[in-house]
Amino acid sequence: MISTRLLPVLASLALALPARGAQLSYHLNGTVTRVVGSAVGALGALGVQHDAPVSIDWTVELTTPVHSTNPAVNSTEYWATTPSNGITSITIKIGSWTAGGDPSAPGTIAVNRVIVGGGTAANPAQTLDISRTATDTQSLVTAGDPNDSEIVLNLFAPAGGASTDNALGDQDPTRYRESTGFVMGRTGIEVDFSMPGPDPTVKCRASQLASAGTLCQTSFGCLAAHAKAASRDPQNAKLDACVQKAHDRFVAAFDAAATAAARRGASCGTSEDGATFADDFATAESHAVTIVASVQPQNTPVVSSWYAGAGAMCGAAAKAEAKNVIKSSGQVARLRESARLKLGTAASKAVAKAESKGVVFAPEPDVAGLVSAVDALVDDLVGIVDGH
Repeated sequence: MISTRLLPVLASLALALPARGAQLSYHLNGTVTRVVGSAVGALGALGVQHDAPVSIDWTVELTTPVHSTNPAVNSTEYWATTPSNGITSITIKIGSWTAGGDPSAPGTIAVNRVIVGGGTAANPAQTLDISRTATDTQSLVTAGDPNDSEIVLNLFAPAGGASTDNALGDQDPTRYRESTGFVMGRTGIEVDFSMPGPDPTVKCRASQLASAGTLCQTSFGCLAAHAKAASRDPQNAKLDACVQKAHDRFVAAFDAAATAAARRGASCGTSEDGATFADDFATAESHAVTIVASVQPQNTPVVSSWYAGAGAMCGAAAKAEAKNVIKSSGQVARLRESARLKLGTAASKAVAKAESKGVVFAPEPDVAGLVSAVDALVDDLVGIVDGH
């Protein structure tokens, strides 16, 4: 697992280069604002209701030809001319309901266009309007008739700053901060939503990271307790029981967060279950354990102190990251640096105290290496929870 720290985001942008041309794929989150029409009850049973989270994904072929321009307002309109260009895919997911772009069978009046408004000196507001003929789960909205059934996204940046040019691919959907969208059918049934919406993974990721911090602190705590009285546990039975208890509690909490997210119609950042995550944790933790094991001789006060300090740093840093998921701020960097300093100081003091009593270490215990290993462990925990 590559160590990485990611801030929670409301939207993401990915680049792909398929064989037929250049494409860009986009993702935004949204929130349902209104559901109207005769299918309200059926849609509600699938999770389509006011304030429900919305997941919006679409892909645009960048070689789509220009259909028209309007220099007066600095806008450019692109229409699909073949099934391979325009909006090649679009998906709106709410609960267990999905709306997508219709393949537009013969006889269908297809809509597939993108309009980019780049803003002017007199009016800097920028727009990105996307329209695509639609189909949906159980044909609840479209009634099985793609004619006059449409997915529309109206992205709006009142102060500009979302588009560098009117060419397709020069827009960043995350910068259109006042945006809306809807899926409508010809019978008057409509699902409206606003964008960007809250990240549906936030609550689950925060909960899982907090659980990971507890696991980390408890696991190192088991090692610290064992180091203090290793002679009383020669077969490591107590140590194994302690670690297993921490493991079981973590798996239950981690999986419970995923279950709770699913019930809300939300999601987590990772598809891993608690048992798999715990295995990944054990692998990452082993690097810190190896550094503690390198302390020679294995002075009991030093080893116990190092394990306890590692647990304290890991728990504090992971929980700081969990809070940062809920509300991103510069506090996380300060809190993590404070945790590093505390471990470094405590580990150095333990070594100095042992040396003052005549203990000669060879080589010198790697305090910096321990701090770095625990720091990397926290990064790994964040990365796994984020799904990376």
